[in-house]
Amino acid sequence: MGFLLVYSITLILSIILALLIIIIALLTAFSILATGKMVKPQRIILSWTPRDLGFEYEDFIYKTRDGVDLKGWLVKGSGEKAIVLIHGLNSSKWDDCCIKPAMKVLGERGYSVLVVDMRAHGESGGEITTLGYKESDDVAEIVNLLRNRGFKKIAIYGFSMGGAISIITAAKTLVDAVVVDSPYVNIVSSGRRLVSRIKGFVGYMLRLSYLLVIKIVEARVGFSLGELLITMYAKGVKAPVLMVVPLRDHLITIDEYKALYEELKKSSPNVEAWFVDSKHVEAWQRHSSEYAERLLSFLSKYI
Repeated sequence: MGFLLVYSITLILSIILALLIIIIALLTAFSILATGKMVKPQRIILSWTPRDLGFEYEDFIYKTRDGVDLKGWLVKGSGEKAIVLIHGLNSSKWDDCCIKPAMKVLGERGYSVLVVDMRAHGESGGEITTLGYKESDDVAEIVNLLRNRGFKKIAIYGFSMGGAISIITAAKTLVDAVVVDSPYVNIVSSGRRLVSRIKGFVGYMLRLSYLLVIKIVEARVGFSLGELLITMYAKGVKAPVLMVVPLRDHLITIDEYKALYEELKKSSPNVEAWFVDSKHVEAWQRHSSEYAERLLSFLSKYI
């Protein structure tokens, strides 16, 4: 009896250990897969150019300080005012929902418009995105380059991750105005909300492994994602800011947007918030006329 008992216990423990190993292996596999999706975005490359919107343009290429080639388009306007458009994660300068309508409205008003594929997106170089960390330095360098090329007034205008990049950039370098549409405020919290919407076995595994995903992402990008808490940078923004806040955003809560708004007000001379009935970066699609009116009115005051 004693031998059978010991054998049974040993067998049960072996099975439990095997199951734990399988679970850990699955969690690790899902974590690595999810990490790849976060830091190696799909490259969106389409066929249209600003010429299809009626604008002449020049190809823009800039090599960052760490040697990454960034590629984009520069639509030359009629004066010395430029707007830098910044796309979101898993997007590019070919973004139909945000970049395209914004470029059309701004170009028709006579602004010069520069849109650049962020690192690891579109046609730009780079193996991974840093989710705004190095990208904000890239945009700051581009803003300084535009000033050296004779542009007197420069605004930066970003969507989703591009909105977060805009705020970080404005805290680091001089810009004349900032427009942000659906900027993430806490990327870890937004990622958790995204994962919570994934159904089935994949979603369940991702929720279980989410903390591991974050740790692997941090190891790959080389910094803590806590450094991308956007409210920390908001207090350093000295330029006027227009926030486009979707009321039905599934990634960022209204409380997060309000916290960002309050932090921006501490240092910026003017912060406007447009609370709009739309989903994440959907305002151009649902409220294009009002969007254009608010955007142009804001920019006309500051650049």
